[in-house]
Amino acid sequence: MLNSSKFLKVSRLLLVNLLVVTLFVSCTQLNELTNISKPSVSVVNMKITGMTLQDIELTADVEVENPNSVGVHLSSYSYSLDINESNFVSGSEQRGLNIGAKNSSVVQVPVTLTFSELLQTFQSIRDQDESDYKFAASFGFDLPILGTVEVPVEYSGKIPVVKQPSISLANFSIESLSMTGADLLVELNVQNPNAFQLMVDDLNFDLEINGLRSFSGNISETINIDSKSTQTVKLPFNISFLNAGMAAYRLLNSDEDLGYHLKGSTLIGSDLPFFNKSNFNFDKSGSVDILK
Repeated sequence: MLNSSKFLKVSRLLLVNLLVVTLFVSCTQLNELTNISKPSVSVVNMKITGMTLQDIELTADVEVENPNSVGVHLSSYSYSLDINESNFVSGSEQRGLNIGAKNSSVVQVPVTLTFSELLQTFQSIRDQDESDYKFAASFGFDLPILGTVEVPVEYSGKIPVVKQPSISLANFSIESLSMTGADLLVELNVQNPNAFQLMVDDLNFDLEINGLRSFSGNISETINIDSKSTQTVKLPFNISFLNAGMAAYRLLNSDEDLGYHLKGSTLIGSDLPFFNKSNFNFDKSGSVDILK
């Protein structure tokens, strides 16, 4: 059994050892904190994640690596996307992402561009099939000792420049004409100015020819239009002068140019895997010769 003096000596020794261990641990932790490094940030990929006739979405996969022996906190990021070396779109977001010690994580940053605004702002790219862009971002981290630090990153690439298709009246012809009626042929031109194929689905149109009743039609089958090409769609119609009146007969039998108004809607898609179908409205007026 230990006497009181020996007990005190053992207790003091244990206390000293405990203090030494505590001091060593504290020094190690302090050394880790005073040697904190900024996380490294890199864009490992920036891809198209969605596109329609109206807009395009790009998503940047940004890898954040934490080289430290303690965790760090990503608090926010801001970004900008330049076209023709001029800022076109920018944004920011508050984040609450913790990245563990000696660990990494991928942060996805989506960026959406509207083609109508893009072509209106940068008219020099109207005749281009694609345009260069530069993505720049800054990531804010809350770090021990250092406080809030910003880490920048940049990435460059190309995006397609999507242009609106055109649907217009190509020809209005008379296949046969009698005192009782006429067989007519309406030809529509569908033009694709893009460097990729377009698919036209469920085309609905309404055609007004001055002095004649309105011709309405629907094309339910898909029309595939190759890149930078025009396809003509032929639609037969029959008109009865009993219903339309003899004024329609005299107009069709004349040599005058006819004024027309063509309007309608359709769904436009593409064979590109990231292209989503979207509604497209068209509305055109002009004059046309009657082909006989």
